[in-house]
Amino acid sequence: MRRVRHALRLVQTYGRPLRTRSEVAAFLTWMEDRGIAPQTRLGVLSTFRRVNPEQGAFTGHRIRIPSRSVFDDILTRAEVSKILEHLKINEDWYYPIFFLWLSTGLRNSEIIGLTWDCIDWEQSECKITKSLKRREDSNVLRQWGETKNKKHRIVPLTTGVLKMLQEHQVLMQAMNLYQPYGLLFLTKRTRSNLYDALLERVWKRTLKSCGIKYRKLYSQRHTFLSHTLASGNSPADVAAIAGHRLDELLKTYAKPTGALKLVEWS
Repeated sequence: MRRVRHALRLVQTYGRPLRTRSEVAAFLTWMEDRGIAPQTRLGVLSTFRRVNPEQGAFTGHRIRIPSRSVFDDILTRAEVSKILEHLKINEDWYYPIFFLWLSTGLRNSEIIGLTWDCIDWEQSECKITKSLKRREDSNVLRQWGETKNKKHRIVPLTTGVLKMLQEHQVLMQAMNLYQPYGLLFLTKRTRSNLYDALLERVWKRTLKSCGIKYRKLYSQRHTFLSHTLASGNSPADVAAIAGHRLDELLKTYAKPTGALKLVEWS
């Protein structure tokens, strides 16, 4: 339903009929000229076909999807430091979630749905048992669900992350927003659950202010997993905290580092 509404809004903005292949082709060109991504254009065209499968005007169009590597989304250590420094000064309300995100590589729905009872202070770890997923009929409203692979996992937390979370907890208590089983992170204005579009706005303006090339919101997960793997950690351990299959992790994130350590026999 959400995709149908999005496609309808685009057609209404375009304001011209889509009755023939040439008219649909002109609409696709219009979307491209507006900077709409190829994946989005393809999704809109697929929605048209699904809603009106007997309309031949929506067939026979080719949209080239450029090949893209996950490594295009990975931030350098210097970029991460610059981003976090900027957030701490200029976006202090959202700084904790991005700090935790870049330090754990959680999926969007997992960090949005993270509750205080998931933090194990004594063991310095976070228990990932659920997610707060986007509803099909809304960009803002969400519903509780399982993790992507329907499995629970444990993600270790560094001393710096624990210190940040303790400070965040104190702030939430002072504002009467803390609940033992409540959400860690809330919207600044309505004090409700966070959602992708809001976080995307904060992320986008932060990258722009820092002079850093735009990356998708999900790049925080890519960045964490890539750097953690490249640091010499066991791929099996990294896959476990990521909620990935080992072969999937290696296929997506493993690449030569140029720092190969050879076995030397005595």
